[in-house]
Amino acid sequence: MSVLDILLHLFAPLTANCSDFKDRWGKAANPEAGGVAGRWQGEWISSVTGHHGPLRCVVEPIAPQRWRMAFRAEYAKVFRACYATEFTVVEEEGRWTFSGGSDLGALAGGTYEYRGSATTEALSCTYKSAKDHGEFRLSKART
Repeated sequence: MSVLDILLHLFAPLTANCSDFKDRWGKAANPEAGGVAGRWQGEWISSVTGHHGPLRCVVEPIAPQRWRMAFRAEYAKVFRACYATEFTVVEEEGRWTFSGGSDLGALAGGTYEYRGSATTEALSCTYKSAKDHGEFRLSKART
């Protein structure tokens, strides 16, 4: 990564508007029991830089094989990034696998691809862009 890439990536969260995420988080306070819908929390970890931070996610099934996931990631206790992505989902014996992608803009690293799996208690997802790749590790939020 060049110095410019690092600076762009660091300043991208300054442009993030997290009010949509805050609304989704509030509405997801009482999800149906036993499902994947609702609040998740954990961390993101970059395999390229070693950077990591808190991560929150709201999973919203929008069709039988489609989820919308809204994310709020933090870095260095100051920066944050909020965005939502739709995923194609396959459920098999109480385990869901999903994939999707989104263009977060040049400041946030461009186009990202995601692949992951979830149970009713744990969700893991890899992410990959031209300049970064890593993992999201989340568990169902209790509140």
